[in-house]
Amino acid sequence: MFWLVGLLMGFGGGTDGIGLIIWFSALFVSILIHELGHALMIRRFGREAYIVLYAMGGLAIEGRPHSMYGSPWSFEPYTGYSPRSRTPQEQILISAAGPGIELVLAAVIVGIVYATGGHIRLSEGAIPLPVPVLGGELRGNVNLHLLVFDLLYINTFWALVNLLPVLPLDGGQIALQILVHQDPWAGMQRALWISVFTGGAMAIFSLVVMQQTFTMLLFASLAVSSYLTLQQTGGRRPW
Repeated sequence: MFWLVGLLMGFGGGTDGIGLIIWFSALFVSILIHELGHALMIRRFGREAYIVLYAMGGLAIEGRPHSMYGSPWSFEPYTGYSPRSRTPQEQILISAAGPGIELVLAAVIVGIVYATGGHIRLSEGAIPLPVPVLGGELRGNVNLHLLVFDLLYINTFWALVNLLPVLPLDGGQIALQILVHQDPWAGMQRALWISVFTGGAMAIFSLVVMQQTFTMLLFASLAVSSYLTLQQTGGRRPW
């Protein structure tokens, strides 16, 4: 399903042929690095972790699969003991590590572009995106330009989108930890209401301004999911 969704995203962006292979490469590397950021931070706080790529991206999961075929899953650490519960601050760092390492990767790519005589310009449109302009002998390499563009697009735009306070995105998890820490009783409902409003607004923005149906469907589904969770928890506005 990971490859199928990636294929649909590539075709949706008008990509085919060698461009589709380049898109898959950039997507795979970027999502793997994103989840690696989560997994390394989980290990930093005393638990083992493994990575699973699935239809809508990836997951960094605590523990390890204890069979040679990766199933059933074991959430016990290698050492066999259960470490202390994480603090909200530690959980926030784990959530932020994914998009954070992506932005670091984007900064490294930008540095390489400038070091090789190129530069970065911003695209025109509703959302200015970083567009690499390769320099020197690399200027005429269309495939390399496409690879660098895809890597920058995924690791800047989607890293920032992932920080929006929409559950279960990383930004939603960060907002949830902050609000629950401030108010254990109403924090969950506040985070869900923020997720509903932000997800709905992003769905409209994606359709009307960005004209991206896939992104619209993604945020619409997340907003609906948060609203349904609200109904299960009572649904009253906590303000």
